[in-house]
Amino acid sequence: MMPAYTAPPFHTHAFYRELQKTFPHTTARHLMRATRALLVDRIGRVRREAVTHKDLDNQAYLFRAAISELRAEITMSTKNDSAAIRTTTAALRREVDRLDVKMKEDVGTLKHEIQMELDTRKNEARSQIKQQDIAIESLLNKTVVDCSDLRTLVEENKWENMRRTVTTIAVLIITTVLGMELRPKPPPPPPPHAPSMVMPSAGIGLLPRGHMDIGQPRGEGEREQDEWT
Repeated sequence: MMPAYTAPPFHTHAFYRELQKTFPHTTARHLMRATRALLVDRIGRVRREAVTHKDLDNQAYLFRAAISELRAEITMSTKNDSAAIRTTTAALRREVDRLDVKMKEDVGTLKHEIQMELDTRKNEARSQIKQQDIAIESLLNKTVVDCSDLRTLVEENKWENMRRTVTTIAVLIITTVLGMELRPKPPPPPPPHAPSMVMPSAGIGLLPRGHMDIGQPRGEGEREQDEWT
């Protein structure tokens, strides 16, 4: 079995002779001793801090064990995470299905409410249109009645004016007739006188009484007869 550590070879006398070729005797000795002391210190540090093959095997074994443990832990964690993810996915799927059902129910309810609202609005619109038609018909009937009343009033006024006019004309005619009937009759005309003879020399001939000159004065009876005529 090989030892854990073997000291490197260092021939001090050979090193000292090589130094004497360049440096003086004292300087070569001091350099050799300093080199030897430095080499001893470095070798001691290496012995204290260096890792042997056995230590490397132990560290490799521990590293492989840690890797295996970490792999097992990662595998277990992955399995647990996968199970948790599957559980969460199933819960989310159930939640989505429940939300889908609820959404369908809400959409159906909303459609029903909208349809009811539309039907209500249609009925209200029909009622309003019917009320407007009734109001228009009532207004038309009232207008027709008012026009009929106005026409009747106009006809009554016309007939009243006509009656008054006819009554006035009748009263006027009756008054005129009564006035003519109640007026005193003129006295009978006097008997005609004998024609008078006029001298031809005077240029006046015998003329009937009816052919008298206009400028000749008339009697009272003749004037009354002319007025009656």
